[in-house]
Amino acid sequence: MKKISRIIAGSLLATGISFAQVQMGGHAAVNFSTLWGDGAKDFEIPWSLGAAVGAAAKVTVNEKISVVPELNVDWRRQTNDEIKWNTWAIELPVLARFNALPQMYFEAGPQFAFLLSSKIEQDFDNYVETTDLGKKDALKVFEIGIDVGIGCPVTPNLDLSIRYGVGLTSIVDGKKFEDDDQAFRNMQIQVSGIYWFM
Repeated sequence: MKKISRIIAGSLLATGISFAQVQMGGHAAVNFSTLWGDGAKDFEIPWSLGAAVGAAAKVTVNEKISVVPELNVDWRRQTNDEIKWNTWAIELPVLARFNALPQMYFEAGPQFAFLLSSKIEQDFDNYVETTDLGKKDALKVFEIGIDVGIGCPVTPNLDLSIRYGVGLTSIVDGKKFEDDDQAFRNMQIQVSGIYWFM
């Protein structure tokens, strides 16, 4: 009886996978980033322009629901009159998409990020000092956040969306500073497009 149950379960799983439609595409986005948290609230960190590029897949479960994982290289910036902070990261958002209307969908899900590099340039009166935060191990390598967004399929092959992402974990390693409770979390608004070529 157990063998029969396993065979039936396996058949149902295989059938579900075979009926799921999978698409592949390229993803590009413009980002507006800042920082929030206990450590960031004492600083006036303006929203700054960045970008992201990568690939996406869409697994259609049914006409209403699909799952869209992405793999992106993300360039984040925080800048003002005194500093320029440039960070590069690999991001992996995994979004559940709900097609509310034929021309509108909502999406939400976790985002995982892996730090590649991060440098701060400080502009003093007579010189510019560059600090490589990656080499100082001042930042955490791994980060978790959550994304929510709304979008629309402009054509059968092109989706446009606007997305809000907020970090749940601090990017700063508090052990490297006097205050272990310092928290600098990413916050981002993203305007993006996915072109489905498969």
